[in-house]
Amino acid sequence: MDSYGVTQVDYWDRVAAEKTFSHPLRFDWLNHELGSSYKEATVVDVGCGYGRTLRELSLAGFQRLIGIDFSAAMLARCQDEMPTAVVIQSDGQTLPLASEAVDALLLFAVLTCVPDDQDQRNLLSEVRRVLRPGGFVYISDLLVNEDARNQLRYEQYAKTFDCYGVFELPEGVVVRHHRKEWIHELTGEFQQIAFEPFEVTTMNGNKSAAFQYLGRNL
Repeated sequence: MDSYGVTQVDYWDRVAAEKTFSHPLRFDWLNHELGSSYKEATVVDVGCGYGRTLRELSLAGFQRLIGIDFSAAMLARCQDEMPTAVVIQSDGQTLPLASEAVDALLLFAVLTCVPDDQDQRNLLSEVRRVLRPGGFVYISDLLVNEDARNQLRYEQYAKTFDCYGVFELPEGVVVRHHRKEWIHELTGEFQQIAFEPFEVTTMNGNKSAAFQYLGRNL
């Protein structure tokens, strides 16, 4: 992992005990795609953090769940709260899973933590590799906002990161808000099933434009 990635990991290890996430999980989407076989489906939550989504899935009856994260502190919190959870620490760049082994893969507030275009492309390539043909990826993440506060920081950091929507938070982590056009380009190798904008409360308690995307691996 390069020094930039190490900086990101250090941040998440530092705040693991205090952050909460609130992107909603659409069980109607999951049930529609997996049908009655959902209990036997292998579902992977990449960037699982402290396990909020894994817990919701488990309570809903999903049985074959795997959580992956690059933060050891996040995974420790996850196992404290869910002792039976199957979790794997990754390097933040590859998915330690066999090819075509996964029925559904979740990326909830993950892309925002991967600011670089090529790093995001590499991640989606790994997602395609581990998903079985016909499996699907479910993404929930942040969109570019139009309010003055966000516009100011987008413009402030546009030259620094050579990407509009990437900026550094005061606590020292770099994050990204996305243009819809980029998400459509990034997921172009998948068959889009759904794309829905919505508003979410961020980990720092602010409102942000967001989206949820469902795509099938061809």
